Amino acid sequence: MFCWKMDYWPLLEHPPKGMEIVIVRAENSDRWDPHIIQKLESLKNRTSDESEGKLLVVVLPNSGHWVHVDNPKGLLEIVTPKMVVTPKMVSLS
Repeated sequence: MFCWKMDYWPLLEHPPKGMEIVIVRAENSDRWDPHIIQKLESLKNRTSDESEGKLLVVVLPNSGHWVHVDNPKGLLEIVTPKMVVTPKMVSLS
């Protein structure tokens, strides 16, 4: 069986300037190792400067691993504002 493994910690620890990474964690999911949760929380709570992007970690209440099924309204409330196109994102060239 093929398994592709990538290490995203460098990206999460130092997001590129202008980038916002949003991680949605299901409140009742059994897929998150406590060590990973602790590491994400420490990254979320650190102070970053203007030279880096942002990392947001959001816990979706009343959801298990299938967040889109367990709490679709809550998931939409988290992701919809991030999907809005702003004039800065639109290129007319």
